[in-house]
Amino acid sequence: MLDTVIIGRRGRASVLACAALALAACATSRTTRVESSGSVSDEVIPVNASVLPAGATLQAKLDQTLGTKQSKVGDSFTATVENTITAQNGATVVPAGATIRGHVTALEPSKNVTDPSVIRLDFDQLAIGGRSYPFRASVARAAPQQVGGDTRNETLQKAGIGAAAGAVLGAVLGDADLKHMAIGAVLGAAAGTAISLGTGTVDAALPAGTTLTLRATQAVALR
Repeated sequence: MLDTVIIGRRGRASVLACAALALAACATSRTTRVESSGSVSDEVIPVNASVLPAGATLQAKLDQTLGTKQSKVGDSFTATVENTITAQNGATVVPAGATIRGHVTALEPSKNVTDPSVIRLDFDQLAIGGRSYPFRASVARAAPQQVGGDTRNETLQKAGIGAAAGAVLGAVLGDADLKHMAIGAVLGAAAGTAISLGTGTVDAALPAGTTLTLRATQAVALR
């Protein structure tokens, strides 16, 4: 009889654990899509309007220019959400026009014609309808509208994708890229996403209107 009770308890525990995993799996939905670059990424779609899940993607435009002459470490900035985030049930999670607030965590001007200027951006809040929520995100892509008269894609083609991309305005830099650059230790250790401001320019900047593709790194409980 005792053995039967123990087995029964274990069975119930197993059922409960499986149910918990199933509920967690239903919290978000992922769809696979092909980016313009040819790479494949997972797009996270919220289930309802209560939570913006980690991995959800937003497009936002910078409201001001950020750069070596315009900015300093600690400066705040805002970006306006361009795309409405819609849940699986059709509810609006984040409306177009919502505001994202962030701050500059590091800034390194170019020291020579081959050394890029770099800025690091971190995100703090998502403001919707007069209410603000803690918001953490990374920059997946930064797309200035124009670079010296050329579109960004034309500039990328001229520079060559790969090692040279680190010198292009708006290129998102990873830790491996930063290790190969002559930058200060503070820049490498700062929070946020590192973005190239181009090489060999004294007044290097991400212009107002630059589109940032942001990926939420933490779930945001809304309303």
